[in-house]
Amino acid sequence: MLRTMALAAATQLRAGARAAGRGAPAAPRRAAFSARPLRGGLRAYAAAAEPTSSLVARIGADMKAAMKAKEAAKLDAIRFLNAALKQREIELREKGGVLVDAEVVGTIQKLAKQRRDSIESYQKGGRDDLVAKEQAELELLEGYLPPQLSEAELRALVSEAVSEVGATTAKQMGAVMKVVQAKAAGRADNKLVSSLVKEALQG
Repeated sequence: MLRTMALAAATQLRAGARAAGRGAPAAPRRAAFSARPLRGGLRAYAAAAEPTSSLVARIGADMKAAMKAKEAAKLDAIRFLNAALKQREIELREKGGVLVDAEVVGTIQKLAKQRRDSIESYQKGGRDDLVAKEQAELELLEGYLPPQLSEAELRALVSEAVSEVGATTAKQMGAVMKVVQAKAAGRADNKLVSSLVKEALQG
């Protein structure tokens, strides 16, 4: 009798334990993450956050200084430049590239050319007020460009490029231009380069 009662009690305890187990909430899962540390540590992470171009960093510092000094005209010019660089960065990123100093220089040269063209146009129209504005912006842009080669230095580069390519006709102008532009590295106006290359091949 006692043995029967004991067995019944044990059976009830086991059933209660199973029921309690079914009703208990599941343990929360741990968030999955990689235990591998960042290659290069914090130094690599900091470096990745820095601008690829030293010129971009300089332009950013100049913009902050212009804001602090409340130089409205200069600030507007730098903001315009900064917007052009951001657009160029987006274009490069879509192609898997990055905005390095060479790209920054190329962009600034294009903007400088636009200013020169505007100055010429405004001078013809007698708009001295706009000439002054464009001239001030041109001087700001040129301040970020490397020192430009003299015409004599550029002629020497063109002569060297013509010999290197072995060019003898105007059909090879593109190949010569490519060599000169690579050697000039942003230190010459493409319009002048084109004129001198054409002159050298025609002579």
